[in-house]
Amino acid sequence: MSISKIITLVGLSVLLAACSTARIGTNKNFAANDTTVDKGVRYLLGRGVPQSDAKAFYYFNRAAKEGDPFAENELAYMYAAGRGTVQDYQKALHYYRLAANHGLASAQYNLALMYLRGLGTPPDKEAAFALFGKSAASGFEPARKTLQNKGQSI
Repeated sequence: MSISKIITLVGLSVLLAACSTARIGTNKNFAANDTTVDKGVRYLLGRGVPQSDAKAFYYFNRAAKEGDPFAENELAYMYAAGRGTVQDYQKALHYYRLAANHGLASAQYNLALMYLRGLGTPPDKEAAFALFGKSAASGFEPARKTLQNKGQSI
């Protein structure tokens, strides 16, 4: 694996952690009203439960089947990073597309990274920067910074 792909995956990991923590309240125990996605995030990050990529993958997969864009984005990350499952850029690309089509700005950004780096698809800078634009228009700061730097920092 090339260094640029490793850097991209690390960037995706950081992005996911930032997106995930926004969905968790301060209660570190499972609440009766925790969603399937919340359970996935808790297992992914080890918040109030033992960290388990396999359990996180299970919960994100369940929620993604129900059309939850956040779960689709998280599941895509799990496939891209090979956490809780075998690494599969094609499946990552599929789930990022689903979440991006639901309008999730972080998924649009992640999908743009996949296109920019050619992960699971031939590189396509035009598609990547169109997605960065959509993400930035929704107020997603990393996308705005990427456009400002013309993609040089990724």
